[in-house]
Formats: sequence, structure tokens, C-alpha cells
Amino acid sequence: MEKEYHILSLSGGKDSTALAFFMKENMPEIFEKLELVFSDTECDLPETYDYLNKIEIFLGKKILRIKPEASFEHLIQLQNFLPTPHRRWCTVMLKTLPFKNYIKNVITKNGNSIIKLYIGIRADELHRAEYNKYSVNYIQEVYPFVDNLICKEDVHQILKNVGINLPDYYKWIDRSGCYFCFFKSKHSWLLLNKHHPELYQKASEMEQPRLNEGGFGWNIDFSLDDMIKPENKIKIIKHHSLKKIKNNKFIKTLYQII
Repeated sequence: MEKEYHILSLSGGKDSTALAFFMKENMPEIFEKLELVFSDTECDLPETYDYLNKIEIFLGKKILRIKPEASFEHLIQLQNFLPTPHRRWCTVMLKTLPFKNYIKNVITKNGNSIIKLYIGIRADELHRAEYNKYSVNYIQEVYPFVDNLICKEDVHQILKNVGINLPDYYKWIDRSGCYFCFFKSKHSWLLLNKHHPELYQKASEMEQPRLNEGGFGWNIDFSLDDMIKPENKIKIIKHHSLKKIKNNKFIKTLYQII
């Protein structure tokens, strides 16, 4: 008979955190044997690590933190270029491979097992489930929020009810992740410089050798050094403000049409 091994993949964001509390309240028999796993890139925001510590205290359960074999700084030296949307080696090396290796170790240790992987995808974002499929038959993805019709507002209410609330980084950005990222908007980079100037400087130092060699930096329009020049900051903030106003006008018009 196959053994079942239960894992919840924590990101340090609101949805996976709310799922852990939801399972503790509504699926206690599973929660008791559930393993909380965080794939630690060692490059997340300080607020994320603070939130993980808080989660452990509130849940009374330790979080297993999986780390990559090599640091991001070391991997840059090996790759000799920064990750890009088309060559996302950072995700593979820092998160995907360490997690897959962990799963393999679980199978090796427990023999003939089924891994039930609990994922915090909500009912209002069901399309994302297609991108979280594993191509191995011993992993079964489970979506409790989808099964229970839990949406974004419900997630916020779960976190509010247990008293943990949202991670502090939501005060200035809208998602967790590495402090550096090629997906960051220019405005998000400026916010990083405001809230964590030491991390902004670190990211800037990473891109300098690649720029000197004629390669790509983190942003297609500006180097990080140039981005924080007063004249460029004004342009970026102005563009962001106009875009926000435009989007708000569109939303108001949409409501009027509806």
C-alpha cells in the first residue's frame, strides 16, 4: 500500500499562508501530518523572512526551509549573465531544482509514496493551476481553496481572523519574491531603493560587470545607477502616476457601463 506524504508549499505570501491556517482549522487530520516547505532563494525581502517566523509562531509548526546548493551570487559567476524573461535560470536553480531534489529525497526515504502537494491557488484564479502541474505520477496537486470556492476577499478575511494579517511588504509592493527581478517595474525598483537601499545597491553591483561587457542589466531602459538620478526618478514617478490615474478612470468608466 502506498504511503501518503503531505506538503504545503509556502511562498511567504498571503495565499499560501492563508491556506496553512485554513487547513489547520478545516482539515486538522491533514494539518497534523502536514509539512510546511519554503524554497529559500536566500534573496527574499527581509519582510518575508520576518513573516515566516511569525507564521511558525502563530501555527505552532516549524517551516522547513530548502536552500539551493549555490548562492545567487555564485551562480551569476557561473552563468556570466543576469537572468531574463527568456532565460530564467534563477527560478530553476534557486527554487525548482532544490524543491524537486527534496521531493526525490522524500520518495527515497519513504519508499512507495504519493506526495500530496497543497497549493494556495484560489477559486478566482483557477487558470494558474495549469502552470503548477508536475509531470510525475507520484505527485498529486491539491487545491483546497478551489474546492471550497475561496477567493481573494476570503483569503484576507482568514488572515485577519487569525490575527496575523498581511506581510509588511504589502505596504509598499503587491507580491513576494526576490529583491532583484527582471520583472520589476521601474517604479518598483524605486520603491526598493526607498525601503531597502542596501539591497538596491547590491542589485546594482550585480549588474555593473554585465553592463561593462555590453550585456543586459535588470531593466531594459535604465541601469540601476541611472534609474535613481533625480531627473529619471521624476520621469518614472510621473509615468507611474499617470498610468494609475488612467487605470482608475478606466475602472470608473467600466463600472458606469456595467
